[in-house]
Amino acid sequence: MVTPYITFAGNCNEALEFYQTVFNSEVLMSLPYGDYVPEGVTAPPANLKDWILHAEMNICDTVFWFADEIAEPVSKGNMIKLTTKVASAQAAQKIFNVLSIDAQITLPPTATFYSSFHAGLTDRYGVSWNIVAEEAPNRV
Repeated sequence: MVTPYITFAGNCNEALEFYQTVFNSEVLMSLPYGDYVPEGVTAPPANLKDWILHAEMNICDTVFWFADEIAEPVSKGNMIKLTTKVASAQAAQKIFNVLSIDAQITLPPTATFYSSFHAGLTDRYGVSWNIVAEEAPNRV
């Protein structure tokens, strides 16, 4: 089993709220840093107590871990792509519509030989997503 782990630079709470809306999901647990400062961090942010040390959310039957990272710089990137598979093109389109707000579209929604819907984007937090419907394409 692989657990996707997504780190942020102080906006993890905002991202969690966004993903709850997109995937109609709930945060399973969320633990703020509070007074904890990880070893080796010499200049923690002033509002560290409000940052997320660890959070978990179930997205499409996979538990994702989330955190605000202070030990090393976090930047938007494309090194990890997360693929979410949903039952139908309609469900995939709904997720795409919300995730695509302020996103960079890397693959516009399309039907393929393996799926009625496949799209790719990098969302407003720099996370790269593939959205795929398990539904087979219409054959003529």
